[in-house]
Amino acid sequence: MPVFHFEAVNLAGQASSGTLEASDRGDALRKLTRRGLQPSSVRAGASAGASTAKAPAASGSTKAGKPGKDAEARPAAKASGRSAGTPGTGPIKLKKAQVIQFTEELCDLLAAGLQLEQALHAMENRSTVVVRDLAIQLREKVRDGIPFSVSLQQVSPSFGELYCNLVGAGEASGSLPSILNRQAIYLTQMQTLQARVTTALIYPFFIITSGLGLAVMFLTYLLPKLAVLIKSTHGDLPTIAVVLMAASDFFIAWWWAMLAGAVLTILTIVVLFQDKGRQAWWDRVQLDLPIYGGVLRTRFEVQFLETLGNLIHNGLPLHRALELVRKATVNQFLRERLGTVEAAVADGGSLSRALEKANVVRPLVIDMVRVGEQTGELSDALQKAGGRFERHLSKAIDRATALLQPVIILVMASMVGTMAWMMINVVWATLNNLQR
Repeated sequence: MPVFHFEAVNLAGQASSGTLEASDRGDALRKLTRRGLQPSSVRAGASAGASTAKAPAASGSTKAGKPGKDAEARPAAKASGRSAGTPGTGPIKLKKAQVIQFTEELCDLLAAGLQLEQALHAMENRSTVVVRDLAIQLREKVRDGIPFSVSLQQVSPSFGELYCNLVGAGEASGSLPSILNRQAIYLTQMQTLQARVTTALIYPFFIITSGLGLAVMFLTYLLPKLAVLIKSTHGDLPTIAVVLMAASDFFIAWWWAMLAGAVLTILTIVVLFQDKGRQAWWDRVQLDLPIYGGVLRTRFEVQFLETLGNLIHNGLPLHRALELVRKATVNQFLRERLGTVEAAVADGGSLSRALEKANVVRPLVIDMVRVGEQTGELSDALQKAGGRFERHLSKAIDRATALLQPVIILVMASMVGTMAWMMINVVWATLNNLQR
């Protein structure tokens, strides 16, 4: 087994040097970490056969004059390695909240003056299990000389291309803490926005689901019993009851076919929309829908302004920033339009003129971009516009929610009222038959 020469500092701040056997440099770094040593240099030496005789003495020498300390620590290190366990080496998937937590913690540690490797080492001890395993794997790759932005891509797919490119820009410019801070703020804003949209849809979804459940129960259980009651009195069912009874019989007899048809329809739609052309068409249709389309367009404008402003502020060229914004856009129709904007800017055109020709955002956004270009403060103008449109989006969501709820209540009231009216007619017809 190869032998590695190391120089390190222990937890008490004492310098230590020696040798140890390891399968590779990464294994040597892990073994030193288990001993509580912070290595400053790890170099490959001779093979184990050539250094077996002098390895114990060398590994026990320290600059602090305490021979044998590292040798005594070796069994304990092996035991601690067994008890602590080794994190998995596969891709680590994180939730959005965990990505934000990792970004905020790392930003705080770097802002406190720690180096990147020391900050990741500190996160190994105080973070949740998933984030701790992430920090361990990232630290190993960083110590092996891999850039932090590349390490993020290799360890976890949860860090998108936009995030990793920002980190790479921070490494190159020496402003990684500030970039991580901005990224944490941006991710928190996007998560809050998504949570607002989801919360606004909970109540309508609950009302619709409850109404459908009530309708199914009425058709399959209550209506057949009322029909039996009327037939027992030799009376005739009302016209609406006859129609609903036919629907009830069809549903009871063919529910499995309806379920299979629904599943088949969903699968067909999913397969058809794998085509980018059809997906772009549907995304465009959604943008033209009343109320909902306005919310979607405003949400895109907020993301476009804040992301582009953040990238430009962090030193990325406008063309590269537009490329990252395009890749981060989910709507296929808008992504294609942003592609034309990116091409126009790459040919030397202005951003405001390219946006105007592509018709990808509203005129008010274009005016704000034009002001930023004229003043030479494009990033500040974009970020201020993003904050302004975020307030507009909040108001749009509130208006859509306020309008959607009475519409749903009106529809559900009509459905329930129709059922109640029919039941009253059935009961009334039954009483009349009994009096004859």
